[in-house]
Amino acid sequence: MDLESTIIAVSSPPGPSAVGMIRLSGREAAAVLAEAVTGIDLGVRGAYATRLRIGDWSLPAVLLIMPGPGSYTTEDVIEVQVPGNPVLLEGVIDRLIESGLKRGLAVRRALPGEFTFRAWHHGRLSLDRAEAVASIIAAGSSEELDAARHAFEGQTGRDITPIAEALADVLALVEVGIDFSDEEDVVAISTESLRSRLGDLAARLAQHAGSGSGEESIDARPRVVLRGPVNAGKSTLFNALLGHDRVITHTLAGTTRDAIVEPARIGDHDVLLVDTPGDERVPFVSASTAQHEADLVVWCSPSGGDEPPAGAVLARTKRDLRPKIDHDAADVCAFEPDDVDRLRCRIDDALSRRPASAAGQRLIVSQRQRGLIERAGSNIDAAIELVSQHSPSGGLDRPAEIAAMLRQALDGLGAITGQIPPDDVLDRVFASFCIGK
Repeated sequence: MDLESTIIAVSSPPGPSAVGMIRLSGREAAAVLAEAVTGIDLGVRGAYATRLRIGDWSLPAVLLIMPGPGSYTTEDVIEVQVPGNPVLLEGVIDRLIESGLKRGLAVRRALPGEFTFRAWHHGRLSLDRAEAVASIIAAGSSEELDAARHAFEGQTGRDITPIAEALADVLALVEVGIDFSDEEDVVAISTESLRSRLGDLAARLAQHAGSGSGEESIDARPRVVLRGPVNAGKSTLFNALLGHDRVITHTLAGTTRDAIVEPARIGDHDVLLVDTPGDERVPFVSASTAQHEADLVVWCSPSGGDEPPAGAVLARTKRDLRPKIDHDAADVCAFEPDDVDRLRCRIDDALSRRPASAAGQRLIVSQRQRGLIERAGSNIDAAIELVSQHSPSGGLDRPAEIAAMLRQALDGLGAITGQIPPDDVLDRVFASFCIGK
């Protein structure tokens, strides 16, 4: 991608508006505007009201001047605010480019995502934060916008980097074993320890990729998770809250064996409602993941004697099977619409009182990132399988093969934040942007 030219594009949303914005970035940004603006030093940071004079056009304008490196792209950036007629905006750009080229300036229209590409290229953003910019632009709800902003703060990199560092430590120990392969009494890491550490890393990666049977891809909507002991009526209540039968219910304990996720509308909130097995069945991977990712827990207990988690909404289920005395708002019968409506109101109120959007704190993982995480996990799984063929207490017989698999996994994690940025990866990331961003 050409980084020497000054680029220019409309950076306000498409369609007519009271004010539209044109953005320029590059070392000749001030020179491009020099003939159109008088009485302003285009090299001094600030906001200036002026008129933009291009040929026979004279337009009211506000200039926001941001000299590099203290700008989004680290280059000289000028944003020009003029009346937001789309035809007018495109005409201004055409005339500025024509004027600049006549004076020998290297100015052209920006490509999709080029402003953010330059921010990444000059070290202003990591690649995962650059991708989060695209998520902010594409956000379709306030929850998605919160989550995208959270990702822009670098959450993806902060979560993946410790895993990559731990993997690098393990790889170093394996490679030490290669260096001392001819020394029988030197064991840098035992097969049992290696298998344990790799298993932990694989589990952490699986969580970030949103994997697990019964789980959907990562979603910004709040997760309301029904938890409680076996045979507490969670699945029956799950169906009642949905308003239709989604899961099989039975008096036999253990009918639900994995987490079931369904979208639902509860009060003012669009949520993902999650039914889980009884708590003693937590070893099921997706059920365990669902509980850890809960934005709100609804603790279901027929007796109410089980201690609910902090912050959970208590639902004393199976009210119809208990004596009709001393019932309160926490008592609920899944077959009574009034009871279910009261529970919905309590869930809605609890979601509204959260100090911050827990959904907005959830990691956003792009398709590219998810693919890299899944491939890294597959490489680690392959390494675990190879390690399992060795004696638990001895050294490694095939350390070079294991090291190669771990190196591939580490390279994939490095590509998430742009530490290893192949050109084709960069092309795919920034081509998804709109022009002007």
